[in-house]
Formats: sequence, structure tokens, C-alpha cells
Amino acid sequence: MNTLYLKYAVEVERTGSITKAAEKLYMNQPHLSKTIRELEEILGSPIFKRTAKGMLPTKKGTEFLAYAKNILAQVDKIEGLANESRCPKTALSIVVPRASYISYAFTEFVKTLPLDRPLEINYRETNSLRAIRDVVNGDNDLGIVRFPAKYDSYFIDFIQEKGLLFELVSRFEYLILFSKEHPLAKEDVIDSSKLGDHIEITHGDTNVPSLEKPKKFLEEGGSRREIAVYERGSQLELLGRIPSTYMWVSPMPEEVLTTFSLIQRRSDMPKNYCKDLLIYRDGYRFTEEDMGFVAKLKEIVENILFFQEGCRRGERTPGREKL
Repeated sequence: MNTLYLKYAVEVERTGSITKAAEKLYMNQPHLSKTIRELEEILGSPIFKRTAKGMLPTKKGTEFLAYAKNILAQVDKIEGLANESRCPKTALSIVVPRASYISYAFTEFVKTLPLDRPLEINYRETNSLRAIRDVVNGDNDLGIVRFPAKYDSYFIDFIQEKGLLFELVSRFEYLILFSKEHPLAKEDVIDSSKLGDHIEITHGDTNVPSLEKPKKFLEEGGSRREIAVYERGSQLELLGRIPSTYMWVSPMPEEVLTTFSLIQRRSDMPKNYCKDLLIYRDGYRFTEEDMGFVAKLKEIVENILFFQEGCRRGERTPGREKL
């Protein structure tokens, strides 16, 4: 019997769901369902029963899973003996925009890693063109690029010309981020004409050659006063401690907002959308760490979309906004 079958069955029991187990195992749901059925045929008895509470082990299944866990534990010990002299290295190399939801997902991913073994992680924040260049050159294995949705064809053509593959991470409406003490904090939807009276925080190296300055796609929201920064630490400190500042951002996790006493609001400006794309070289094979990070990133995106939807409805404190 293939020990992978045992691993699959144990994961179904742990998650209580074929769908959730398939996501954790990075496989499609029909294949996992088929595998469980084959395992039950070998055993000659159902392992799970479907209930309103999810997939629960049968009496025979509980006995089988106990043996399966024991076998997997023994296999882990054997593999541990084999790896004592060549301990595997945990590695991840990715270049991303300065986005708090991506940083949050990265931190949540790192928390899941076995930190007692060699670790080599390269996580860098920069602009989109540099991210594309670094992935093409092999300086990073994965990248995330951000651009206004109206430049979609330009960036996709450019990415493909460089021999890269891509997939959508998120399409989002830019929100306005500022302190809870900001003069506009009590407004649910911000009148962009009022922003000119305040200081805009921008990223200093996001200009795209042959395109107009990125902030100009927010056509009526140009600021008369600006502070350019090059890393998120200064950005968040300025926003949290100087109430007259604001910044255009992608939707942010509530934990980040709470930490820095910040809030985010919609504006009255139309067509205020951006895209984040995951890019990688054609032929590149994703590692276990790559897949783990991408899965965590998609989880955070899914959890945070309801926050943006709540803001879109004009709710000052949307429900279900905790991650």
C-alpha cells in the first residue's frame, strides 16, 4: 500500500473535508476523492462517513487511521535518520511590491516553517519592472508585479515577451489609508477633491518607463504635497503618527491597521483598480515552499476581499473583517 494514501486519509480526517484536504495537499479534489475510494476498496470498508459536520471516520476508519498515523510516524523517523547527515534546506526566493497584505501572508507562511533546519529565504520589495527583471535573470524564483488595470495589455505583453508565465493573485480597488485621527476619518467615502489639503505618502521608485507617473491614473486625486518613501516601515510610521498624511494602498489586513492605528476608506474616483500578478520563468518547477507561500497568499487574499467589499458598500467597519 502506498504510504501517500495513508497521508491523504490522515489529512482528510484532520481537516474534516475532502476539499480542504486537497488544498493542503496541493492536489485536485476529484483525484483525492478517487484515492480515498480506492483505499476503502483495499480496506473493504468505508473509512469516512459524510455528515453535516464534514467527513468523520467510521468505527473501522478510526482504527485504520490510528495504524496509518503510527506508520507515517515510523516513516518520518526513518527519513529523519537518512537526512541527519544532509538536513534539507528550507528555501524561498521572491520579489514583491510594497504591499502589506503580501508581507502579512509571508509572515504567516514563515510561522509554519520548520525553523530547526537550514533556512535560506530571500524576500525583497521593489517596483514591478525590477521584479520582472530579477525573475528573468534568476535573481529570484518568483515575483509579484502590480500595475493599474488599464495597463493590463502592456504589462502582460511585456511579461510574455520576457518568457515568463503568470497568474492573477488579486484584482482590487485602491483604498485611501490614513490615521484614525485624520480629519477625514469619519467619512465613509472620501471626496478626492479634499485630498489636496493633506500630505500624500508615495513610494519613491514606482515610475514605469514610457508610461505616465503611476499616481496619475488616479486622475483627479493628485496631491499638492508629497513625501516619497522607499520602504513600508517609514510609510506606516508616517501615516500612524502624522494625522494629516494619507496613502493609496491595496486592501490591508485588520491586524496591520490595528497595530498602527490606521483605517482605510473608498474614494469617489471611478476606475480605481489595480492587479497583482504572480510571475515565474517558463519551465520553473515550484518547490514545496513556493506552493506553501502561494497557498497562504491566496488564503489571505480571499479573507481580505470581504473587507474591500464591505468598504465598497460604504460600511465603516465591515463585518467579518478579522483574518
